[in-house]
Amino acid sequence: MEESILVSDYLGIDFEIFDENGIFDAVINRDSAFFINLLRLKDAKVTEFLESYQHINDFFSTIATLLDNADDSTMKDKCFKTVYKKFEFSEVNGINLGFSRSKTGSGWGKTLRTQVAKDAYVMVKKGCKAPELFHLLQLFEENIGPDRLSDMIATIILPDIINYTKRIEKELKINLEQYPNEIFVDDLWINPKKNCPFLFVPTEILHELPVAKDWEEIEDVVFKNNAIRKEINYEIGEEWTKWATRERKEYLKNHIFSDKDACSRVLDGYKKSKLDEYNLSEDDKYFILKLWQRVKGEFQVESHYQNGKELKSMSAACEIVEIFKDWVENNRGWSEILATDKSSREKSVQRLIHLSGKHYVKVNNFDLSCEANEGPGPVDFKISKGTDKTVVELKLSTNADYLHGYEEQVEKYAKAENTNNMVYILVDVGNPIRVGKLLELHRINVEEGKNVPEVIIIDSKEQKSA
Repeated sequence: MEESILVSDYLGIDFEIFDENGIFDAVINRDSAFFINLLRLKDAKVTEFLESYQHINDFFSTIATLLDNADDSTMKDKCFKTVYKKFEFSEVNGINLGFSRSKTGSGWGKTLRTQVAKDAYVMVKKGCKAPELFHLLQLFEENIGPDRLSDMIATIILPDIINYTKRIEKELKINLEQYPNEIFVDDLWINPKKNCPFLFVPTEILHELPVAKDWEEIEDVVFKNNAIRKEINYEIGEEWTKWATRERKEYLKNHIFSDKDACSRVLDGYKKSKLDEYNLSEDDKYFILKLWQRVKGEFQVESHYQNGKELKSMSAACEIVEIFKDWVENNRGWSEILATDKSSREKSVQRLIHLSGKHYVKVNNFDLSCEANEGPGPVDFKISKGTDKTVVELKLSTNADYLHGYEEQVEKYAKAENTNNMVYILVDVGNPIRVGKLLELHRINVEEGKNVPEVIIIDSKEQKSA
């Protein structure tokens, strides 16, 4: 899989300019798991987006008016047919946001548009006409999740996004004169990885989810006042927890959002909701990409040949780890590791070593694979050149399986790769007893002549200044 490429790196623009000016530094060859959030849009301060929230509400007010004037929910009715056409939201590929793994998304097909228009018709006819009703479609409509809701938002405010993009391009001098080998159409740079105009967005309007991914996340994302939960508890109480997502959505649609009074109470709570600006570093994959931008200059790698003999994979693996170890212990890398979320810290360290190793293997003609699965689960790294292979397993000292990784996992991975070359890394984030146990076990194994991995301890504990 192609490595993720940030737009700042591709265009050779100082990433700090993006960070300082609140410009989202998007990955150009795949989507990032962030979304344009309606509540963040409501509090936007960037000039081009000051009226965006109102544009969205105006759009849905028109929808509600058309449905209120419709005589039925068939294509024979002009008002209903107009609403159906207005629900044609295609994916705005240029902003590179969402969960989509493909280059283009599914958008809103005919079946989905008909379904949403018919359901909205029922709700409006029962008195639920507030435009904010449509902000919450994913809570009660099947087949509408974060991606489709974000596509809807982006489509409605696309003129604002384009205006912002053109201003940023002008300020950053992204034009044909500065980039003669790039393609521009209507003054918009064409992303060569997706073959569509690249669209900039400000970080202030982004969040992890446009409203909420599913019921379990609603409280944390939007409904601090528990408005919907109160309505549900009044009717059915604990029975709710036994239902599947589809049943929950169906209940919300028929008993909350189709009831004028209940819907009004829920929407009043939603309108009062606030959402703080999202820290993009909470997404560990994106955080590691941005961290790598800051530190890659410290990973100085040269081509190695020892006495005219080409370097072996075991030596290469150890040197990659030692370069990373030096950064952690002597260049305050430990502070970056400790700043990551504990639940994803081990994965983050793996990704960072993988990125640092990419530089090394390129100049030394090795192959580096991350979590290559050749049998008993995925090994963290494999460094190879032809049949010369070395497997590398990494654990944080907080991982309860740290000894299992040393005693069994890395050896199984080595057997699967048909090699005896093994490296085991323990990143110490503050567990001296575990480090001591590992080192003592390793000492005993070496003395007994057992086939053991090379052990490297990386000290990532907080270090006091001298």
